[in-house]
Amino acid sequence: MIRRLFPEDSNQFNFLQNIFKSFDKEFIDRLEMFFPMWCVLSFKHYLIKSYDIYVIFNPVNIENNEKYVFSMSSYDWFGVISIILHTLFLLYLMKKFDSFGPFRTVKTDFQTNFLLFVSLFSLINIFIHGKLMTGLFLLNVVLYLIYRSNSYFSIYLGLFLSSLTLFLSLRFNEPVLATSAAIFLPFLVSSLLFKSRNQIIYAQKYLPLIIFIFISSKELWFGFIGLSYFLFFNMYYYFSSKRKYDFLRFDQA
Repeated sequence: MIRRLFPEDSNQFNFLQNIFKSFDKEFIDRLEMFFPMWCVLSFKHYLIKSYDIYVIFNPVNIENNEKYVFSMSSYDWFGVISIILHTLFLLYLMKKFDSFGPFRTVKTDFQTNFLLFVSLFSLINIFIHGKLMTGLFLLNVVLYLIYRSNSYFSIYLGLFLSSLTLFLSLRFNEPVLATSAAIFLPFLVSSLLFKSRNQIIYAQKYLPLIIFIFISSKELWFGFIGLSYFLFFNMYYYFSSKRKYDFLRFDQA
C-alpha cells in the first residue's frame, strides 16, 4: 500500500526518504526493540483494570471487571502515558549507558541484550503486581532464549516454559496469556519436528505478535499503538532502504 501511494523516485518518495534517512540508526534499532516492553506495560494496565491488584490506583476508583471484551476509557491514558514515559526514560539510559549489556540491541549482542532486560523487568513486576505477571515473565524468557540460541536445548526449554505458562494461566483463570501460550506452542513443536531455521524465525516473530493481539483484544488502545508501530517501521524501511519490513525481526541488520 505504501509503495502504491509513494512510488520509488517520485517527488513525494524523495521528500520522505530524506526525512527517514535523517533518523539516527542506533535510535531506530533501540526503538524497534521496545515492542515487548510495551506489551508488558499494557498487560500490567489490563491486570490493574481486571483484577484489582494495585492499591495505588484505588483513589481513581477504577471498576474492576474480569469479563469485559475490550475497553476504551479515560483510565487508558494511564497506559499510554506509562508507555511514553518508560520509552523516553529507557531510550535516554540506553544512549547514556550503551555499553551496559541489557541495554544493547539483539543486532549488536544476541546473548546479553534488551530482551534480557524485559525479562528481568517482568520478573520484578511479579513482586509488585502479583502472580498474574508470572506467565508474561516466562514468555519473555522464552523470547530471549530463542533469540540467544537456536539450539535444541533452548527450544526444549522454551517449550517447557510455554507449557508452564499455559498451565499457570489456566489455573489463575487469566485468558490472555493462556490463549497466547496455546497458540504459540505449535511454533516451537514445529521447530523441533522440522529442524528448520525458518520455523525458529517464525517463533521469534510470532510470539510478541500473538501476545500483542490478545492484549489488544482487551485493551483496544494498545492495538492502535501497535498498529502505529508497524506503520512507522514499514515506512522507515521502505523509505530509508527501499526494502520490505520484516516485522518483529529484532536481530536483522
